Amino acid sequence: MPQPRHNKGDDRMRAITGLLTAAAALAATPLAAQAPGEDSAVRVPDCDRACLIGHLKAHMNALEARNPLLLNLARDVRFAENNVFIPVGDGLWRTVDAVDDVGLETADPSTGNAAWFGSVVENGQPAIYAVRIHVANGEIDEIESVVHRRTALPAPFGDVTKMVHDAEFNEILPPAQRRSRERMLAIADSYFDTVEVNDGQVFAPFSEDCGRLENGISTTAPAPNASGAGNAAAIASGCREQFELGIYRINKRIRRDFFIVDEERGVAVGRGFFDHANEWDRYLLTNGREMRTALKWPNSITLLEAFRIKDAEIQRIEAVFTYVPYFMHNPFWGPHSPAPRHQADPAACDTACVTANTNAVMRAYPNRGQWASLPWADKVGYAENSVGIRVNEGIWQGVTAIDPRPLVLADAQTGKGVWIGKIEEHGQPAWAAITVSSVGKEIGGIDALIRRKEYGAPWAEPAQAPAFAALPASRRTPRAAMITAANTFNNAMAARSGQAPQGLADDCEWAVNGQVMAKCAEAFTGGALGALEAVRDREVLAVDEERGLIAVRAFEDFPATVGDVTRYPRTLQVVQLFRFEQGRIRRLEAYTSELPYGMKPH
Repeated sequence: MPQPRHNKGDDRMRAITGLLTAAAALAATPLAAQAPGEDSAVRVPDCDRACLIGHLKAHMNALEARNPLLLNLARDVRFAENNVFIPVGDGLWRTVDAVDDVGLETADPSTGNAAWFGSVVENGQPAIYAVRIHVANGEIDEIESVVHRRTALPAPFGDVTKMVHDAEFNEILPPAQRRSRERMLAIADSYFDTVEVNDGQVFAPFSEDCGRLENGISTTAPAPNASGAGNAAAIASGCREQFELGIYRINKRIRRDFFIVDEERGVAVGRGFFDHANEWDRYLLTNGREMRTALKWPNSITLLEAFRIKDAEIQRIEAVFTYVPYFMHNPFWGPHSPAPRHQADPAACDTACVTANTNAVMRAYPNRGQWASLPWADKVGYAENSVGIRVNEGIWQGVTAIDPRPLVLADAQTGKGVWIGKIEEHGQPAWAAITVSSVGKEIGGIDALIRRKEYGAPWAEPAQAPAFAALPASRRTPRAAMITAANTFNNAMAARSGQAPQGLADDCEWAVNGQVMAKCAEAFTGGALGALEAVRDREVLAVDEERGLIAVRAFEDFPATVGDVTRYPRTLQVVQLFRFEQGRIRRLEAYTSELPYGMKPH
């Protein structure tokens, strides 16, 4: 999956993206040599620093007013929140209550970018926030934001009422303390080289008083009270000291680029992802102390990060980051690699064949290297929680056991098998709903939905997979009728009319991630679906008339503007398992994975 600024292990990609980054950073400099493809050897920025900061302030004012029409936006403006393109005005724009009066502001006229770091209030709750805007021809044509909300996931979250941005980010350096644009890029990038696979080797030059603020908390100085404890500063103080210990060894790769360099103030700003593969759940610091990973499963953080460089040393760092699915893609880096589309061939691969391929994939997960012996098609798609990644990444490196008694639903007509049950990641149980697509007798795709306990309710420990016996012929429901009824059910969910759809059994129960939520009809009439905005991108995965089962994949959008408005915008990827008897829905088992709002299927 190509990404700008990949890790050093991919030399070819690093070389290509390094050239792209250099071109973006240097081609716009007025005295730079004319590069191939440029229409002029002289490039004069049409928006200076004051102009860019003006657009930045206007953006923050418009955000607080929930009104993007107050901005001078390009007709084709692109907006992403936590790496998902959505219309300007959606996401935080619909839920924000207030923004900080003072934020960290920085800009670069040669690239047309400006950035803001601070906090906001969303539905009455604080959130940490950073944004990049790009200005061209007097209009904002790109808005890229990172919003960190307080969840149960282990990430720093400071007291926003006490968050102070270091004033040195705004101070103009004497010429002797400045460094060239190229040197600043190298110094800032060496920070990421150091934190990537952090094993004690330090590439970056740090000042002795180097400090780092992450999500409003100092992670290089001991916390003054218990509320700020638990971060890296509790182990070691100081930037260099932490890296010499190898605290951040979990960072398998840092995908990044830089979009702001302010030579006068010594400020460089980058964006990227820290990929935590969690291929192991414990490791040793360079002093011999054993550490355990906070999470047992693969994840990534997306971030905007600012560096203050003085006398060729990194002096101050400020970052805003939040969790996203593992190997999440930045859409501003170009389109992601699309998954290949395959047609089912029931004549070549019947239900038994689809079942065999599905079980073969699942047996390979806990057995390192067994993936290579699977019967792969010429082109294969693989996704975890809607993010396309390579086979043998993600849970391939962390699953230690699978459910011995899963539910497997295979369908030759769709060419898909759905495996539902428990997986263990370094011993920690999680729900898994994994769809395996067959192309002829080969495996053409895998779509893995994994639900972990850290995301909270609804959740029940996956003690056993759902089990459904074959029905007598008289109690079965035709395939077409089940497909129609499942679609009607989802239409009723999206309608939020307060009326239950026809075709629900009186004793129908609805369970989500193993937790029984309500009687099916009560979920529609009791207001439980009031926060739901849309049920989209639906796909019938598999149907089994004998057991009265149908599996459907869908995406549910919750904008946090209706119903439960104490939460934040989010999208759920869902695998629904309906059980039918005599034409009526008797039970619904749903498995969900939380995604950034508006996220689409891979």
